Amino acid sequence: MQTKAATTLYDYWTRQRGRQALPLRSAIEPADIAGILPDVFILEHAEAQAPLFRLAGTRICAQFARELKGTGFDRLFAPDLRERVGRIAENVMAQTAPTILNIQLVDGALDTTQAEIMLLPLATQGRTADRIIGAFAPLPGQRQPLSALRYATIDTLTVIDPDRTDTLAAPRPSIPVPTSIMTMRPAGIGQAMSRVMHLRIFEGGRKTE
Repeated sequence: MQTKAATTLYDYWTRQRGRQALPLRSAIEPADIAGILPDVFILEHAEAQAPLFRLAGTRICAQFARELKGTGFDRLFAPDLRERVGRIAENVMAQTAPTILNIQLVDGALDTTQAEIMLLPLATQGRTADRIIGAFAPLPGQRQPLSALRYATIDTLTVIDPDRTDTLAAPRPSIPVPTSIMTMRPAGIGQAMSRVMHLRIFEGGRKTE
């Protein structure tokens, strides 16, 4: 974990779960994590599609220049990664497996920013995870994007074993994720291709079948 938001949220999630595999949603008090709330989000399980944003912090929405509530989590990512992202999020719930994504963010000027996403399972009742609480924040030292973020690609993912008491040994080795086609733009056509893909990623008010 490389960001304050991820570290703070993971420590809080660990305290709230106690000896259980995961905490209940009702155990999460926003006031307890007030310092990182702008970087926190909650996803909910959705049948036949990727988990949806139930809520998203103000800083996350501002970075993407849109309200994310009700949007699929996978829609933040390049189109060729969305199915994979949906499976990753579902696995966090199915396996109660805390996961860190190291990602690259592409803004409107085609500049990139490195960021970290923490995904932690929650349950609304019983012991079956049907929610994810997460944190989204740029890595330390990254500049503020000059324009709205368009999409993300994934560099690596790391699954954490929360039952390991040795914090240095708890994270499993990071797993490289196959490179998105969006990071392999041929020289000379990068901006044109990105503009086309931009229209496909962030759609306007009218939806197409």
